[in-house]
Amino acid sequence: MNENRRLTLGDYFERIFVFIGLVVIVLIVQIPLSFIGHYSQLGNLIAAAGYLVGFGVAISVVIYCYRKYVQPPKRSFTGRNISMIFMAYGAFLAIEVILQLLNQAVYHQQSTANNDVIYQLMSSNRLTLILMGVTAVFCSPILEETVFRGFLIGAFFKRNAKVAPMIVSGVLFAIPHMEDLNIFSFLVYASLGGILAFLYIRTNDIRVPIGLHFLNNLIAMGMMILQVSLTNH
Repeated sequence: MNENRRLTLGDYFERIFVFIGLVVIVLIVQIPLSFIGHYSQLGNLIAAAGYLVGFGVAISVVIYCYRKYVQPPKRSFTGRNISMIFMAYGAFLAIEVILQLLNQAVYHQQSTANNDVIYQLMSSNRLTLILMGVTAVFCSPILEETVFRGFLIGAFFKRNAKVAPMIVSGVLFAIPHMEDLNIFSFLVYASLGGILAFLYIRTNDIRVPIGLHFLNNLIAMGMMILQVSLTNH
């Protein structure tokens, strides 16, 4: 995070431009999934390979930008980091349950619209199911945390900033995950983003929010895969 020098207006414009570019990368890397299942077997495999290669390139680009603009310190990953990940997941789970109950009571929705879109994609064909399961657990946490926590907080906020980066990170993280105008769905993603930001601010180690994001997606995708399997049988 920024500690040594005051950023100029030009610095901010440059970093805003880079951040927008990184968000675009996060959004477009998923596009090839929409085409899988519409071609021959060979065509689907080519699209799948392009999807995975695209994720690899995207992760490389965002990590390069993160290291260039933030210059993160090298830290040891400790048992305390792991404990923080599980405690933060428990806190988010409690918040999510409350918000989902409110969502059901007010909007009569069982899950967020974003999760519904993911479920529809995963249930479309087996190849998409496998690809989404792998990338959601192992790739998306690295990509999204490096952008919405590592770069956003590290490149724009000073090390002693606490509340502002949590709010900004949570809101900007929630916006791309919205498929409808549902306040409770928005708060689910915003609260997750805020908790992930808290972990990054507290530890100054991007691997900690990546760990929480990995755990959250692992459990969520596991439940979704089970649901798809039971529905198809």
